[in-house]
Amino acid sequence: MPYLVEILLVLAPFLLFALWRRLSPGPVVPAAAVWLLLAGVICGMAGAVWYGFSVSLEPGTVYVPARLGPDGRVLPSGAEPRP
Repeated sequence: MPYLVEILLVLAPFLLFALWRRLSPGPVVPAAAVWLLLAGVICGMAGAVWYGFSVSLEPGTVYVPARLGPDGRVLPSGAEPRP
């Protein structure tokens, strides 16, 4: 259920803009521009979903953030086996 609220919050500005454009008189936007915009939004969302799935951690591992080592050097972040 929280995901539904987040999705609605992301889509709300687009829906409100579409409603405003529908109800206000003014120059008509060409249909090709609307379809290109819609295709761009769909490609962007698909890319975000793909990226989210491609950088997920392996099962049984935990994320360890970057930290300072005993000699003062920065140790990089990464995934380590769950203790």
